[in-house]
Amino acid sequence: MKTKLLNMQISLRSKIILPYLLLALGLALGAAYIISQVIFDSIEERFVNQLIDVGKLSNEWMVREEDRMLGTLRLVANTEGLAQAMQTQDAETMRLLIYPLLLNAGEEEAHLLDLQGHALLSLNHRPDGNPESYEFTTGSEEFASYAFVQAVLRGQQDEKGDKFVGLVTLRDETHFYIAGPIYNAEAQQVGAVLVGASTAQLVRQIRQELLAHVTLYAPSGQILGTTFLDAPHLTSEDLTHLQAEPQQTSLLRRLESADLSYREIIGPWLARNDEPVGLMGLSFAENFLVRLSESTWFKILFFVLTALALVVLLGYFIAEQISRPILDLNQAAGRVSKGDLTVQLTPNSNDEIANLTQEFNSMVSSLHQSKLDLVTAYDKTLEGWAKALELRDGETMGHSLRVTEMTVELSKRLGVADDQLVHIQRGALIHDIGKMAIPDSILLKPGSLTYEEWKVMQKHPTYAVEMLGEIPFLWPALSIPASHHEKWDGTGYPRGLKTHQIPLPARIFAVVDVWDALRSDRPYRSAISVQDALFTIQSKSGSHFDPKVVDAFMEMIRETYPVEAQSLYEAQY
Repeated sequence: MKTKLLNMQISLRSKIILPYLLLALGLALGAAYIISQVIFDSIEERFVNQLIDVGKLSNEWMVREEDRMLGTLRLVANTEGLAQAMQTQDAETMRLLIYPLLLNAGEEEAHLLDLQGHALLSLNHRPDGNPESYEFTTGSEEFASYAFVQAVLRGQQDEKGDKFVGLVTLRDETHFYIAGPIYNAEAQQVGAVLVGASTAQLVRQIRQELLAHVTLYAPSGQILGTTFLDAPHLTSEDLTHLQAEPQQTSLLRRLESADLSYREIIGPWLARNDEPVGLMGLSFAENFLVRLSESTWFKILFFVLTALALVVLLGYFIAEQISRPILDLNQAAGRVSKGDLTVQLTPNSNDEIANLTQEFNSMVSSLHQSKLDLVTAYDKTLEGWAKALELRDGETMGHSLRVTEMTVELSKRLGVADDQLVHIQRGALIHDIGKMAIPDSILLKPGSLTYEEWKVMQKHPTYAVEMLGEIPFLWPALSIPASHHEKWDGTGYPRGLKTHQIPLPARIFAVVDVWDALRSDRPYRSAISVQDALFTIQSKSGSHFDPKVVDAFMEMIRETYPVEAQSLYEAQY
């Protein structure tokens, strides 16, 4: 009987539901008590306190939005090539440079001005368009008359630097901007950049974030932007109240809109360096929400802490059985996501998690085998390509396998990491794959190539990149097919790379490739001796080959052909 009970599968849901059901019952009883207490608190006090808090949050939101715009402005101002484009008034280059920045930042508009305040380029997001829809215009002179723009153009600075903010009226709509200078490479100011948004867009965004109606006012009380359909302007009495009490940071008033009563809290709209831009009002319908009093918060806190203590006590007894296997699975999944397909877990229970663990082990094993099969298939394919090229070009029979083995060995001696050796092996195996694109009339020509034919032959590294570039599996191996004919002094092909511009695998392979060519019989000559081949390699150190690679190669050959290497040394010294 005991064995049957042990083997009985108990669902994970059953292990969790019962204790948390008891906990939920306790929470419900406590919540009923708290709610019964809340209804006796002052609704008016709770409402006003909530409105004040939302007013503070709106100011914090504006600070974050200004900082975000400032970040975009700095990205634009420091964009390489922008200052030169502004000096030459190259609007197309300016557009290509800053359009991606505005698109990624989600900015509504930006303007590049010359030192006279004329717009060299304006980018405005179309209100009804998709995120990529911007209008591009030039020549606007509307910004030059604004004091904050002139402050930037004159190179003024305040306590926070050389950036200024202000409001601009364009086409009967008010816009909020941050302006900053743009300097060229000689630290000379060439103009200014303005990043901003319409006040209509700002109030919509605050409304979406805080769920409150938002109204931005000019210092005169005129509405600059609002989410109300028919919000009233500030009265002279409201303005007098705010101006009469300098210590008063806000004004609370009632207003009517769409047959609903609202309570609005109005405070200063401060921008950079606490500079007043205008006034901001936040409104809630008077029946919108209830805010808990301080005493109620203490009651809730006490209840929550008590509930948490119960959760900890109950969870202590079930944590190891439930959370540990899940944590192990999570950690194992993380290792698998990083490429470790050797992970295996041991099931320690008889529930759904044990089944999941077994399925996980099976899945990882299948993935591991699939990866091994795929890599094997890829490598066999590469060998097939190399063999196909050898069958086409009789001069290279066995060449690919020989140079591959030597290149891998020389790479080890030069300290190349083990995980890179497989890529070097693949690159060496198919180093001449680009010759598949060379016409037979050139590739198999028995005599010397003409200048035009030689130019075609020199394209085979480029052809290799074109052939293999669409195969991500071979990207780490492309350096050898692409660059094995580059020379240390920059006289190689196809790109004329020199010294360390040439990837190390290509520099290593270049030495081995020439060695094998010298030591192999060709239709037009016989293989030369080891000593002569070593002399040729050493003579090209510093011109054709990387000297450090040559030194390592000579040491490797010295172990294979000690007599010939010693003879060469004695002949030189």
